[in-house]
Amino acid sequence: MSGHVYKRCGCPVRRDPKGKKLPCPRTHGSWTFVANATMEGPQPRRQHTKGGFATKREAEAALRAFQASVDRGEVQRQSKITVKDYVLRWLDAVEPSLAVTAAGNYRILMRCYVLPHLGERELSALRPDHLIQTYRVLLTRGGRGGRALSPTTVRTVHRVLTKALNDAVRDGVLMRNPSANVPLPKPVQPNLQVWNRAQIAAFLPVASQDRLYAAWLLALLCGLRRGELAGLRWGDVDQQERSIRIVSQRTTDASSRVIVKDPKGTSRRTVDLGPVLLEALRGHFDRTTRERQQYGLPAPGQADLVFLQADTSPYHPDRLRQLFQALARQAGVPVIRLHDARHSCATLALDAGLHPKVVQQLLGHSSWGVTMDLYSHKVERLQRDATQQLEMLVTTSAAAQPADPLL
Repeated sequence: MSGHVYKRCGCPVRRDPKGKKLPCPRTHGSWTFVANATMEGPQPRRQHTKGGFATKREAEAALRAFQASVDRGEVQRQSKITVKDYVLRWLDAVEPSLAVTAAGNYRILMRCYVLPHLGERELSALRPDHLIQTYRVLLTRGGRGGRALSPTTVRTVHRVLTKALNDAVRDGVLMRNPSANVPLPKPVQPNLQVWNRAQIAAFLPVASQDRLYAAWLLALLCGLRRGELAGLRWGDVDQQERSIRIVSQRTTDASSRVIVKDPKGTSRRTVDLGPVLLEALRGHFDRTTRERQQYGLPAPGQADLVFLQADTSPYHPDRLRQLFQALARQAGVPVIRLHDARHSCATLALDAGLHPKVVQQLLGHSSWGVTMDLYSHKVERLQRDATQQLEMLVTTSAAAQPADPLL
């Protein structure tokens, strides 16, 4: 960073015979410093000017202090970079550190909900009220077709944008994060669409005639996700231990392309199988073997997917949802998402009295708190039931105590 000082006095400019500007001989006026910073972008040089110094020495000292502050990162080196330019560059930078689906979701959130409203603003001029106004628009008409965006989605947009702006502060592009302390809409508890015991009982006889009966049982009784069903391999099925290992999933990215990835965190788990599920998987293995023989292929190996189409090609994960919902219509039960079969599993497990910690481990939630929050209505009812049972236990024990003869 370079700079210079000069005197501002209002006197006519005096020059020597060669045209060089001469300093004013009078003692009135004040001194000003100019600091030049080299920046990236279409306007590579920016200036910071400050005046009002009584002497040249004071102005030079202030210039040196300002330059030192810039070098320490205490003063922002402002540039004309827009929010759009920075966000797109940031997405490219963080993409290698993200899962494929997360990277795609980041781009969709920024492209659809942030850049249309904030993209042309200068990043250095971004203020909290700009974000507040953007979130207000998203909540009223920010969704597809002008529909309102859910508070949960707006909070997710804010989380990703905050991460981008935090990185801008870390890299010295911003002095502070304007998204800090911005008020957010309160999260709304999702209205889960689940089947009750009678609806599952009506669905299963119809599903038992389907070639993917074992998949639907795994979704309803073990809470497997769609991608976990699509990614299950025969090597993950242990008939001796009566269990399956969830170590892979076939899911889709933001462009609906199928990708294979490892489950994250506690989603990687082992699930025990009951006799009905074990028998269903054995029947599915036999059916798959017969179908492969028609194509001149050997019996399924350890690396082969469990759930394949009749021509031995893999299912697109979304195709599993379509087949599941078609069976629901055939069975005359409410049409829910395949992921809602997982919610149905959790709800029935809590209704049966399973501890929420056990349900968390079954579903592969990252923490017990996630299970508690997602199924809070069921957990609250379990707490009420526990209180009533404890009350009955205590009062019954007290009534059974013999009266003290001394009283």
